[in-house]
Amino acid sequence: MNFSVENLFSFYLFIPLVFALLFVVARYIRLRKNICGKVFEFKNGSFRISACFWSRTFFRFICGICVVLALAGISFGTDSVPVQKNGKAVSLVFDISYSMEAKDAPGGISRLQAVSSYASELLDRMNGCAVSAVLAKGDGIIAVPLTEDFQSVRSLIENLSPLLMTSEGTSLGNGIKSALSSFPEQSSAASFIWLFTDCEETDNSLQSSLSECLKAGIPVVIIGFGSERESEIFAGDGITKVKTALRSGSVEKMILSLKEKFVSSKRNNSAPSVVYIDASEMGSAAAILKMLDLNGSLPSVSYEIQSTQRYGLFISFAILFFLASIFFGELDIAGGKKKLISSVSMASLVFLFTGCSPRFNDGIKILEGKLDWSKQDYQNAVGDFFETASNAQARGDFLVEQYAVFGLGSTYLMQGETDAALKRFSKIYENSSDKIKFAILYNSGIIAHRNGDYKAATDFFKKAILIDSTSINAKINLELSLRENSERSRESAQELVPLSENKEEQNIQNALYSIIREDERQQWKNMQKDSERTSRDY
Repeated sequence: MNFSVENLFSFYLFIPLVFALLFVVARYIRLRKNICGKVFEFKNGSFRISACFWSRTFFRFICGICVVLALAGISFGTDSVPVQKNGKAVSLVFDISYSMEAKDAPGGISRLQAVSSYASELLDRMNGCAVSAVLAKGDGIIAVPLTEDFQSVRSLIENLSPLLMTSEGTSLGNGIKSALSSFPEQSSAASFIWLFTDCEETDNSLQSSLSECLKAGIPVVIIGFGSERESEIFAGDGITKVKTALRSGSVEKMILSLKEKFVSSKRNNSAPSVVYIDASEMGSAAAILKMLDLNGSLPSVSYEIQSTQRYGLFISFAILFFLASIFFGELDIAGGKKKLISSVSMASLVFLFTGCSPRFNDGIKILEGKLDWSKQDYQNAVGDFFETASNAQARGDFLVEQYAVFGLGSTYLMQGETDAALKRFSKIYENSSDKIKFAILYNSGIIAHRNGDYKAATDFFKKAILIDSTSINAKINLELSLRENSERSRESAQELVPLSENKEEQNIQNALYSIIREDERQQWKNMQKDSERTSRDY
């Protein structure tokens, strides 16, 4: 079971909680001793009063403990969380061990040659996708970081060889870990890992690395090369002969155990997957590209395995124990008040055990998304907003859907996905409330300003101010956009060549210029004559 605590400093709150308990108990004992003379003497109904006090104190102390545990952010257990993605990113992991030089691939070529040809064919059909390349030998190394320039990846694929790395051994697990690190944190792109291998490893680290991928929500495709029949090859020393074969059986058993561990019956269709595909099977490449779904017009949704936060459970217990303190601690009240308190307590208990309304649950989910957004945990925020929007849309609750979609667009904006953010904003703008319209116009102005479209930014901020004229930030941004727009207009005007629009006026100016020029020429000739005369006289 995964167990974690987010805020360890919250446990310091147990200190004042214990002091408060000791203070209340000491005060009660002193008061009882002053009244009765003895602390534990019970008569004339004092037993009922004492029982009420101790019950009330106990339940409220337990309530305080539950509140502290909720603030600590305790998480245990796992669950799959939906995360919406835009774009695709694939890390190609190549096993370049000496066993890959065995010539048992179709056509009598080596496994590495088959990998080179197979990966090149896949690369030709991956337009619009970012790719990285990892060499799984030794500790594993990122040979080509994530890029959309396929030429560098092709150059590596064409020269795959065990000689590219001097490390010994085959560590497929380290290759998977390096591929996992090649993806940037908080990336908005859906990530995939493709491992090209004969499934032989020397350190048995593959299963633990695949578990990390499942927790991160990254699907892994293991593509097997070679024959199940064993063949002899030379080891790295060039002398020792070893037997090698495609070990697909061990990998399939490993995948089965991972599915039993991570995929429970309630989320069979949502958890990330690990798949084994034999490269020699007909249509294997098409199946791999289908998983990638490059032609999908809508953003993809992936699922990450995450620890389940239990603060909601502890808050529920805190409310339950607080109501119990009222129910058992106020039993000395007689008549209608006693019945009223009992009725209220029982109704509250029924409310807790029967659950909250779907809108209330969605509101809690939106609050979780806002908290994740404020902590810059944008992947979890996208998952919270997307799940809430889907639930509200299925239920027909447009108001909740508006807030969820707006939160989703705002998260995309923070991730730099401006097109996706604008698409989400336009989806709810027409029928949304003034508060959401203002926020959409404000954020759209921010996007336009970032893109250098200052005129559009000016229009957005003007519309936002018409909705909420008290927003100081909108006014400041409007002033900045107006200033940037005027400076750009001034720069454009300086680059223009001035031309006269009236041809007749232009002709008059040319004639006048000719007269002035002729007059100046005549004056210059006269000055030359005077100069010559003066020279001769001298």
